Amino acid sequence: MKGKIKWIIIGIIAVIIIVAATLLIINEMGYSYEIEEITEINYTTLVHEEKYGVIDKSGNVIVEPIYNAVQIPNPSKPVFVCIGEYNEEKEEYETTVFNDKNEQLFTQYENIEVIPIKTNIETTPYEKSTLIYKQNGRYGLMTLEGKQITEPIYEEISSINYKEGTFAVKLDGKMGAVNLKGKVIIKPEYETITSDNYYNEKTQNKTTGFIVSIKTDEGYRYGYVNYRGKVILKPEYTELERVTEIANEKELYIIAFKDGQAGLLKDKKLILNHEYEDIQYSSINDVFVVQRNSKQGIVAKDGSTIVNTEYDSIVFGGMYINAKKGDNVYLFDLNGSSIENKDIVSKIATDNPNYFITIDQNDIYTIVDAQDNVLVDNNYTYIEYLPGDYFIVARDGKNGVIDISGKSLIDLAYTSIFKLNDTELLQAEKIETKTIDLYSSSMHKIASMNNATLTTFDDYIMLASDTDFAYYDFSGNKLESKNLFTENTLFAKKINDKWGFVDKNGNIVIQNDYEMVTDFNEYGFAGIKLDGKWGVIEQATQKIIQEPIYELDWAQPTFIGKYYRVRDWGDLRYSDDIIRKN
Repeated sequence: MKGKIKWIIIGIIAVIIIVAATLLIINEMGYSYEIEEITEINYTTLVHEEKYGVIDKSGNVIVEPIYNAVQIPNPSKPVFVCIGEYNEEKEEYETTVFNDKNEQLFTQYENIEVIPIKTNIETTPYEKSTLIYKQNGRYGLMTLEGKQITEPIYEEISSINYKEGTFAVKLDGKMGAVNLKGKVIIKPEYETITSDNYYNEKTQNKTTGFIVSIKTDEGYRYGYVNYRGKVILKPEYTELERVTEIANEKELYIIAFKDGQAGLLKDKKLILNHEYEDIQYSSINDVFVVQRNSKQGIVAKDGSTIVNTEYDSIVFGGMYINAKKGDNVYLFDLNGSSIENKDIVSKIATDNPNYFITIDQNDIYTIVDAQDNVLVDNNYTYIEYLPGDYFIVARDGKNGVIDISGKSLIDLAYTSIFKLNDTELLQAEKIETKTIDLYSSSMHKIASMNNATLTTFDDYIMLASDTDFAYYDFSGNKLESKNLFTENTLFAKKINDKWGFVDKNGNIVIQNDYEMVTDFNEYGFAGIKLDGKWGVIEQATQKIIQEPIYELDWAQPTFIGKYYRVRDWGDLRYSDDIIRKN
């Protein structure tokens, strides 16, 4: 009998666990959503004499350029919001929406709006799958396909900064938040809602929380709500900010002010009492600088004191803390232990545990080992560690590279030298001649070009000037366009200082008559330059579809049909205006 009861209890517990897990999954499904990614550009904005329309990827005009503006929320889909005149009575711009067949969409609504993404700089600066529609004087959310996400019940709808896919909504004068699934994250009961600006590479902004406020007789009071809508801190603080540099979702640190005094909380737990004038996080050293009664000190993340709050100012010097009191400067390590060598104000660790970079009171840099023995001391005014035990150094305004023995590998001759992100290459520049030199990871020069610009793509870089260009992989190997653009049938080729196009076997197909060209892009068009002006040639027909008439400042312009890309922030724009310089 006891055995049966035991198994009944185990079964009940199992059912409870399964039900709880199921409810958790169902609940999480409402909060979880995927941001649509754009994999192809099928439509772009056309600019002609300050009016706007739409072209497709073949250069065909889909919407004539007759509008004050055109917004394409998702350039892979045929939904174009065309903006007309401002309606003063309605206090909004009149919009008309077309598809790629020039058919008008969503005519059952009073108005349609795209949703700009606040504070994000992207090729497409709009919500990519969502529109705002207006009906009976109220607003709702719908998909680009016209499916309603919410009822038209809101007085206002807008994006939330750094929180793509989630929207601030206003109802009865109060703000709330919903996501692109229509899930109400925060009920409309606040004065303001903003994101906490948290970003994690793994989750991106999906777990970004919210700072909310209410209005009281004493002014605004702020609180914190997590991405699931759970209130973590009630709105009772005069100021509040999340420490976003701590990129750990399980460590929610918030600096919050009460009655003008700052405190530090981890989740709901108060780590530092509200008794400071200011609290600032040092992401490099993973500690907090606190100020009380105009004096500063250092506190660890658990609230323990590293340096007492008794100094006029605190300045970090790499692994050292410079604490000034009156005319004296006291030196500490990151554990708060006193450092005796007062000549050294900064000590910076490198990726090699045997090498450190120190800076003295005269801003002279030195390389030392783990025991502080001097390895390189040549009066450099800057030193930066590079993989392979190399160092970028500077003196008298010029930059070069040395090894750990102090031997010069790249002369002190450049205005700047820096490692190209995500590559094994160094970019060295001479500003007076606009020269760009590329060096390999072994410090060998692999390329040099005057009056040059460098552009980094997903898996290669391009070095270009007004008369030449070349491609390299991230290790510095020179690439041929036929191996880089495998879908192309023709490739740019410089022959006897003139440019033309050859096939995969190197046979000249389009004569080298041009002072400059581009390779054919993914749309099948290439630029050709004569007498300082650009035109366009089509790969499929091998014919010139636009004679050279454009004066463009870009060394390698991009074309769709006869239209050139305008280098503006925001959505992609192409134009055929002759007098406009790019």
